[in-house]
Amino acid sequence: MMASWFTIAKWELLRSKLKFDTRSMIMLILSLMLVIVASYAASQTGMSMNQKIYLVVISQPEVQPIIETDQRFDYILVDRFAASAYNEYGADIAIIGNNVYLGDTRKSAAAGDSLDNTFKTYREIVLTSYNDVNNSHPVWVTVHDLERPQNFQLAGTEETVDSLSRGANRSAGYGTGTNGATGLGSSGAIRTGSSTISPEDIAALDTMEGKTFFERQTLSTPSNFSPPIPFTAILYAFLFIFPIYFVSQFYSTSLMDERTNKKGELVLVAPLRGIDVVIGKTIPYIFITMAIQAAITLYILGIPSTFAGVERALLVLAAIFPVVLLFFALSFYSAILSRSFKELTFASVFLSVIISGYLFFPAMFANIHAISSISPITLIVRLIENETVLANTYLFSTLPFYFVAISVYAFGTFIFREEDLFTQKSITGKIVDCFEMFLSYPYGSVFLLSIVFIPFVYMTQLMLIVMLFNLPVPYSIIAMILLSAMAEELVKSIGIYALFKRKIVDITLRNAIKYSILSGAGFFVGEKAVAVLTLAPIASSAFGSVMTMGTLLLIPLFLHITTVLISSLVMYMKGPRYYVAAVILATIFHSIYNIMILRELFF
Repeated sequence: MMASWFTIAKWELLRSKLKFDTRSMIMLILSLMLVIVASYAASQTGMSMNQKIYLVVISQPEVQPIIETDQRFDYILVDRFAASAYNEYGADIAIIGNNVYLGDTRKSAAAGDSLDNTFKTYREIVLTSYNDVNNSHPVWVTVHDLERPQNFQLAGTEETVDSLSRGANRSAGYGTGTNGATGLGSSGAIRTGSSTISPEDIAALDTMEGKTFFERQTLSTPSNFSPPIPFTAILYAFLFIFPIYFVSQFYSTSLMDERTNKKGELVLVAPLRGIDVVIGKTIPYIFITMAIQAAITLYILGIPSTFAGVERALLVLAAIFPVVLLFFALSFYSAILSRSFKELTFASVFLSVIISGYLFFPAMFANIHAISSISPITLIVRLIENETVLANTYLFSTLPFYFVAISVYAFGTFIFREEDLFTQKSITGKIVDCFEMFLSYPYGSVFLLSIVFIPFVYMTQLMLIVMLFNLPVPYSIIAMILLSAMAEELVKSIGIYALFKRKIVDITLRNAIKYSILSGAGFFVGEKAVAVLTLAPIASSAFGSVMTMGTLLLIPLFLHITTVLISSLVMYMKGPRYYVAAVILATIFHSIYNIMILRELFF
């Protein structure tokens, strides 16, 4: 069977390449070259959006060299009387003699702050030019990364729990330039101390200041000390995620194009399994994407020269691979569900925004809070910064992506058939088709379907943590309880809804009770398995308590069966068309139970 999907993969790769004619390829290459040249020119010439935004009038010629060092200032050199006139009629700053005059506008105030920084920068340039760095810069700051324990404070209690995931705190130690930087900062166990000593000459200073943006600051003068900001994590996320956006668009468009022009029917009538066709169409795009990710990794980390360097590069790729897999799985499923390119665009953008939020927002707390471990981008940031990533942290971050991606591909493969691909069936109808196909298999049951949906609920709840993290307690906990309960009740009852909707089984009281027990038990088994495997980093937190409900066993099992039974009984009495109302009623009951169990968080 390997030859089957391999043939499809080769055909997909060649067909995708042939979508562009010669003229389009030439224009694409020329545009790419133009962008590269423009980017290089911008980096070399220092092009900026902030050129000449402030007007400065000066009467002293000796001030002119200082103003010229800052491109934000546009200056006019006039005599004292003309400078006074300009100051009254529109200049942002007037420098007359030894005095600086600002206007009454906010722009003038901003110009004054900029001028102050310009004078400080110019002073450092002059001092540095004497080629006696240690005497011109007698005070240096050494930056140490200290262990910072993460504490989750439960509302209304004094109990705090150390988290397994730790962030970084910075301590500034002061020292003299001649003896090197001796740390006099706050106490703590130094995790990554700086071995850098203060520069002895201009060449050493240039080397120190010539580090790339991705290197962590370890030594600085007091005026140039920069506290840690989340921008680096955002930049990493953008660098790694943008190529996935780009290639996934080609992937989903290729699938949609075959549906609209009916060329895909030729593949369906071939003696191939649906899974072989799906794998063959997916492998080329994943291979191209991972090649781009490898190039980005090598650009950031450099060409590894040691085994540890190779291992670090491979771990970065291992962290980004499940993200690639999930993006392509959602693109694949969206291309099957959508009935037009307009629907495909909406679905792709909607799902991309959700996954991007899941990746970007937690990564902003990298090295600050344990909640950042939710995002695989946080693992990449830590690996790039030479930190250790434990196996349980990797599983916690990536297992939801693997499970959800595999499940989405499986459901999409179920309906990779003519009656779903080449008809105008509604989106909800196709989704129910997925569940009907699953339940129609010999080993398919609502028990297994509930287990399959556990990663979806798990990932939804992690996303809720990201969204609700900044809300004050107890409001964030209440919102978490309500939305988590709704997600659980939805996935527990969807299998029973498919059975009743498609009349796979009779809508009887016996079946309603029977399948409620199976579905609730399946969800309970899967929930506890996931909690044991992956929730260690946040299991002791308030949010983790909501997700796992502590160590209770029999009561949650009874709860899951009871709440799904509520949904089943509503559909039994009113019919499947009242499914939404059934889920809402079960959610209310489930939320009341959770609030009673977690009442110590509120009182």
